[in-house]
Amino acid sequence: MERLTMVGVTHRGAALPLLERVSVPRGHRAGLLLALHDSGCAEAVVLSTCSRTEVYARPTGDGPQGLLAVLGARAGSSADELRGCAEVRHGHAAIEHLFRVSAGLESRVIGEVEIQGQVRTSLREAQAAGMVGPLMSHLFPAALRCAAKVHAQTVLGSRGRSLGHRAVEVGLAALGGVVDPVIIVVGSGRMATTAVEHLVTQGRRPRVAARNDAHAARLAGPGGVCPMSALTTGVRQADLLICATSAAHDVVTLDHVREAMAARTRPLTVVDLSVPRNVDPAVAGVPGVTLIDLEGMNDGPVTDPLLAASVQAGASIARASAQRYAEMLAARDVGPVLAALRRRVEQACLERLAGSVDGRGADPDQLARSARAAAAKLLHQPTAVFRAAVLAGDSDSLTALCRTVGVQVHDVVGAEPCAAKLRLPAQAPVPVAAQLVA
Repeated sequence: MERLTMVGVTHRGAALPLLERVSVPRGHRAGLLLALHDSGCAEAVVLSTCSRTEVYARPTGDGPQGLLAVLGARAGSSADELRGCAEVRHGHAAIEHLFRVSAGLESRVIGEVEIQGQVRTSLREAQAAGMVGPLMSHLFPAALRCAAKVHAQTVLGSRGRSLGHRAVEVGLAALGGVVDPVIIVVGSGRMATTAVEHLVTQGRRPRVAARNDAHAARLAGPGGVCPMSALTTGVRQADLLICATSAAHDVVTLDHVREAMAARTRPLTVVDLSVPRNVDPAVAGVPGVTLIDLEGMNDGPVTDPLLAASVQAGASIARASAQRYAEMLAARDVGPVLAALRRRVEQACLERLAGSVDGRGADPDQLARSARAAAAKLLHQPTAVFRAAVLAGDSDSLTALCRTVGVQVHDVVGAEPCAAKLRLPAQAPVPVAAQLVA
């Protein structure tokens, strides 16, 4: 049976080099979605950030193995090689995971604000590729509503936590006691912008380097622009360099840093927020240079009591929201099957009652009420089992229960309503009450 499946590689289980290989830049996501379609996915959304690449899909055929094969091809690895570090979730577990991710509860920086925009963008990209159907078109907006609720009902929404903020904190801490450091931010996207804004709120005047000098000037304000063509000169002057661009190559090269450090005696701290990395890792070997990449951005244990309470409350909100959403899916999908089962049992009860009384003297309405009461009593436990099976994605129980009804369910956890997927007998039985009064 098809059902919602999540396959992903994240910072929790994979080192940065693998995250780089499996990362999908924005311009390449349509190609990956096409590959997922060709592998048999009815629907798919790709969420690729600096900390995770995850595929949410309704796969057919090889299921998770097929999704891993597509991701492995992207990373130049086999599905078997990815399996050791990949996360795989199904049904309810996949729903709750997406709700937690959208709320920033699975991020390097707990409660980060950037992730909501990235989730929203991933849905739009999948829609443009024709890979969004009834499941994803409802699931992702529900996840974003959950994220908004978490941020509204906890301090996570007021703390403004983000990778950009974290980079500033880590970078300034690495500088030690440097007074009035020269700071250059390379990039003009969301993370670079949050880094600049955070620096400005601290009374600092960072310079900005970007491909578009006009964009850089607007972002930098009084700090001024460092032209990309003169980046070596900028590096020579900087005490802290924060790099956050979407480029697929080194923006800050080993030559940039070597030349700059040859002309100065002060130490240099470089923070690279990009995936793929935009700073040549060999820079770390240049004397006087401290290089901090994304693996140095991870939140440590949460020691702030208010933040810890908010994380716990956020997790509870995500869990409850996912449970309600899964129950909604189960109710939507199981309803037509239960209706078919109820009709079958009521029919059997009516036929039995009709055979035990004189049809001409029986009250058809009373017989129908008796049959419904008997059916309700008989079906109480099977109904509970059926609903639980749908929620858990238990294909064996579902198959057995569907056989008792005489219908086939092609997909029970998440897709178009079951009414469109059930195969009922060609001839519906004539109600016995109608037979009795004929």
